[in-house]
Amino acid sequence: MKKFELVIFESNRTDGNMSRNEKFYPKDYSETKRRTILNGVKDRIGKKYGFNGKHIFQPKQKDVSPTNDYPDGKYIKISEENLKHNDFWDEDLICDIVMIDTNYPNIVIGHIQGDCPVLIAEDRKNQVVATAHCGAKQINREVPKYLIESLYKEINSKPEDIYVYIGSCIKKESYIYDCYPNWATNKNLWQDCITQQENSYYIDLNKAIRKELLAEKIDITHIIESKIDTYTSPDYYSHTEEVRDKSTNNGQNYVGCFYREKEE
Repeated sequence: MKKFELVIFESNRTDGNMSRNEKFYPKDYSETKRRTILNGVKDRIGKKYGFNGKHIFQPKQKDVSPTNDYPDGKYIKISEENLKHNDFWDEDLICDIVMIDTNYPNIVIGHIQGDCPVLIAEDRKNQVVATAHCGAKQINREVPKYLIESLYKEINSKPEDIYVYIGSCIKKESYIYDCYPNWATNKNLWQDCITQQENSYYIDLNKAIRKELLAEKIDITHIIESKIDTYTSPDYYSHTEEVRDKSTNNGQNYVGCFYREKEE
């Protein structure tokens, strides 16, 4: 019987820009040229971690992509229906959450990011994993909670079997507003996660995510957080850095995962 392990990885500047958004390229670059460049980055990452660079999914999430509305917490579990494109990047996964199991090894799920944390939640007993991009707006509408609930709903997971990875992101010391953010409408959630010091508001995304996960009965020892601050790290693309310094060479990272067969 085959055995599988989950591989979690993060790309960054050293790998190349994981977006073909025109704002990250010279103005004269066509869509075709941007696609070619992105394909080269995906191929390099695939060779680095051992998968086909065309087998990476990138969902379209509201608040992030220009896409139709859908119910908060919508999830899609990868099946044969989603594997018809030659390049899985072209598959329209319109949802908050993408899920996959060991029936589809070496196929990557995750999300591009440039400061926002990507969450990866695995039911280690049943070997099913779900991912979600969880920036401030998504945290505000409780996507971390829905991520866990998707596993409860889909495979009847037990909280003690779930482990969560919170990817690299901008940390509280770097995420600063000069006023209380208007997207923070979930007041109970953001209490103690947005703190004011003089005329500055410091936003702790990690703490807000932990609050939602703990409310879903995830053990604190099952929550692993990257210590990397994407704003201060020279290796990572950062949206905040891009806004504050237009001269910065910018783009987006990718945080993802896949199952691979264990070597005996």
